[in-house]
Amino acid sequence: MSRPAVRPGTSSQTTETPRTGAASRGFSTANGSASPPSLPYLTTSRLYQLNQSMSDLDWQLLRFVHDGRFASGAQLIRAFWQTHNPQSAAARAGRRALKRLADWRVLAALPRRISGMRGSAGLVYYTGRAGVRLLAARGIHGPRVEIPGTLHLAHTLATTELALRLQEADRDGELEVIEVQQEPACWRSYPSVMGASRTIKPDLFIRIGAGAQEDRWMAEVDLGSESGRTIARKLALYGQHYRAGSEQHQHGVYPRVLWTVPDERRAGQVRDVLGRQPAETGRLFTVCWFEDTVGLLASEASS
Repeated sequence: MSRPAVRPGTSSQTTETPRTGAASRGFSTANGSASPPSLPYLTTSRLYQLNQSMSDLDWQLLRFVHDGRFASGAQLIRAFWQTHNPQSAAARAGRRALKRLADWRVLAALPRRISGMRGSAGLVYYTGRAGVRLLAARGIHGPRVEIPGTLHLAHTLATTELALRLQEADRDGELEVIEVQQEPACWRSYPSVMGASRTIKPDLFIRIGAGAQEDRWMAEVDLGSESGRTIARKLALYGQHYRAGSEQHQHGVYPRVLWTVPDERRAGQVRDVLGRQPAETGRLFTVCWFEDTVGLLASEASS
């Protein structure tokens, strides 16, 4: 259902990493390009200095945070310094880099009372004011980041965690990850029966290599906080999206919908709601524990 006959010859990856030293579109020139020690005011000159001081790694990290909206320091250190050991030299280098980007206001950190996490690696980062303007100068825009509530933050960090685990699995050779889209890039618009445009909002869209083919998935990261009625509404929206046919018309296939859950109790609740869905759409869904997601995707890709 979710596997085209032949993988496209070119990737449809939507993210691009700006290069160090590229032309600073949107900024006028300034004398010198020394790394600015602080940014009390975001003048054009200071933004130009920042643009010249950003390394490839800085840009990649900024884009990762921008795409995911929020990421903890520990997640960013795993993603870009590839270590789980907070005492390692790589982790210390990561913490220094995150502090530098926060001092430059490329990144910003949530207040600890919001994040509820401890230690510098436990800080939760989002795109800072300077980061927003640097990305905008390169044509990269996104919705304004609001200070989240506890449940919203937990859900966003869990979605970022899944995207990171897929990245790590690809790096370790467990999976061939072609593309991961986060919100809102993964949202899909479709016409309703009345002709009005509606939007389905998965948490992730994932493309996994499967030999000469690929598996397509839309993922819902469930933390067990929503009622059965809310789950039923979401399932109904996926059914409407499937019957609209827009995804199949554009790509020749409809993705499978992966519903990740924190434990077996929640899995049972979701399966119970699924059992009341029409057979036509019920077969679209796969339920698995969050911790088993990478293994399930690898198993499906090899089958």
